[in-house]
Amino acid sequence: MILLFLAAPTALPIFYLAVVAQAPKSSWLYYGLLSLFLLLCFLGYRLYATWNLYERFCDEKPELEHFLLHAPRGRQERSYQALMQEFYREYLAKLSRMEDTKAQNKLMIYRWVHQLKTPLSVIQLIAQKNEYQADYKKIAQSASQIQYDLDQILNLYKLDAMENDFHAERVSLRQAAKDSINELKSSFIERGIFPKLEAEEQLVVYSDSKWLRFVLYQLLTNALKYSDAGSAIVVKAYDTPSDIVLCVEDSGCGIAPEDLPRIFDLFFTGQNGRLRGESSGLGLYMVKQILDDLGHSIQVTSSPGKGSRFQVLFSKRAPGETARKIAEL
Repeated sequence: MILLFLAAPTALPIFYLAVVAQAPKSSWLYYGLLSLFLLLCFLGYRLYATWNLYERFCDEKPELEHFLLHAPRGRQERSYQALMQEFYREYLAKLSRMEDTKAQNKLMIYRWVHQLKTPLSVIQLIAQKNEYQADYKKIAQSASQIQYDLDQILNLYKLDAMENDFHAERVSLRQAAKDSINELKSSFIERGIFPKLEAEEQLVVYSDSKWLRFVLYQLLTNALKYSDAGSAIVVKAYDTPSDIVLCVEDSGCGIAPEDLPRIFDLFFTGQNGRLRGESSGLGLYMVKQILDDLGHSIQVTSSPGKGSRFQVLFSKRAPGETARKIAEL
């Protein structure tokens, strides 16, 4: 349709000269070639004047700033540039307001959590002094759960600024696992579950000890939630040709195959979480984010009714990768 519209000013006069006016062939042929040449010149200029615009429309980059033109050539490109600049200014203003609101919300959450920790500490202290009474023991357990949830909220917000809380060092996997097990000693005793540690002292990795212990704590907490009394949770560390592996293995209820691809999604609880009501959908999400930032990876295998195995892999192929990632943050 567009080609017909462009060709009409050339084709109609030629038709008139050749058929109606019976003009000599040389006359209408000359007119046709001249008109065609002028039409091609016009189309070439239009293509040159709007080339940047067509490039932006064909670009698959999703960021708004990529649709801005650096040097508009024609009237259409200048009009487009003015319109996009106005959109971009509005976008930046809205983005700035959203960032301010997010920062205010984060500050409010921080204050709220820290204000809760003071009365919670008092409750825990009173419960510990009367732990020989069954009611106070239940209060202490509930207070510990609240403390755990508050710490999860704080650590979730810290993920946005992990570069401010990194310290790369050589970490003994055996010592990190022992520290995490000791932190959960009361939970192991309460649930009647036995921890087993199988790791050699010389197995050392380059990582952040604080965040690595947090990962272990989360994996052990998950294993405790979904294991039955009398069972065991095994923490292993071993060497392979390509990786050093830290493994947390339980013999609990396992994970449904359809849930496995989504267990690291934010707020995903799965079938086990809905049935037991103990899952918040935060722990494994934070584990994945932290390990990605540290340059490590995690693998999961699980069978319903048989248990789960979480393996943290510390690659030997790029031993300086963790240090480089931390340095870039």
